[in-house]
Amino acid sequence: MSFKRLALAAAAVAALCVSGTTMAKDLKVGFSNRTLNGPYFSALTEHIKNKGAAEGWTVITTDARADLNKQIADVEDMLARDLDYLILNPQDPAAGLRIVKEANAKKVPVIIIDSDLAIGADVITRIAPDNAKNNQLIGEYAVSQFGDTPIQVALISGNQGNLVGQTRSMNFFRGIIDGQLRAAAKTNFSIVTQVWGGWDQQGGLKAMEDVLAAHPETNAVYTENDDMALGAVHALKAAGKLKDVKVYSYDGNKNAYKSIIDGEMQATGENNPEIMAQMVVDTIKKYDAGEHQFPDYSLCPPLMVNKDNAEKVYNPDSLF
Repeated sequence: MSFKRLALAAAAVAALCVSGTTMAKDLKVGFSNRTLNGPYFSALTEHIKNKGAAEGWTVITTDARADLNKQIADVEDMLARDLDYLILNPQDPAAGLRIVKEANAKKVPVIIIDSDLAIGADVITRIAPDNAKNNQLIGEYAVSQFGDTPIQVALISGNQGNLVGQTRSMNFFRGIIDGQLRAAAKTNFSIVTQVWGGWDQQGGLKAMEDVLAAHPETNAVYTENDDMALGAVHALKAAGKLKDVKVYSYDGNKNAYKSIIDGEMQATGENNPEIMAQMVVDTIKKYDAGEHQFPDYSLCPPLMVNKDNAEKVYNPDSLF
């Protein structure tokens, strides 16, 4: 091959490489988070921004501030900026469906993260922790701790109508039922009340105070996220009741891990925002490369965290 032809071939290869790099990296990705009120949501946004930037993408993030109307407006604004992909953590299932339809109309593929959306929504996949399996494991662990003692549990939920919260708490109770049936062929627990904690520590503290006032027989509490559990621990400490009430939760917050190490909480489950952010990035890269067959749910591996393994997973420098 002549020098001229060799040079032309090299230039063609270089052009292909540059073109391929541009296709892989020149993406505009929007992430609509339903709130930044809480370390989990803040960490999720930061990990998506950082991992997207590492790919060379332009990442636009918004905070709906737990307001479904603001989330709809946020996404409409992002869609007007020619997004290539939309990542959505929906505040409300109905609003989520509306947002997905608007994105579909503009031919912007959507990935749901953390929260749920009804089957039938035209999305690439739903990236989430294994809420069902993790919480069943936590419920079974509670049974092992209580033995023959009746479990009288208060449920502190986040907000009404939240599908993820419902999945977490219902599977915790399923774990109790399965564990007690295996152990004694009967159930031996009651849900003394359901109260609402708004997903944060202050809400969990207030909810636990209300439970203690109205239901002093409570000997266990399950909260639908760790922030509310940490608030419940503060209330139990203040009332001198921490030794009488076992606290179970779900989220994998590093402060909850520390609380378990310190003997204040009993168990939680890993819900790692960094793992989910990486799964989002990997999914976008595969989809952009032409792979369009994904499951309805892409779940993180389940991991229950209790006194036996909390020190192994605890990282004081984690964003969450």
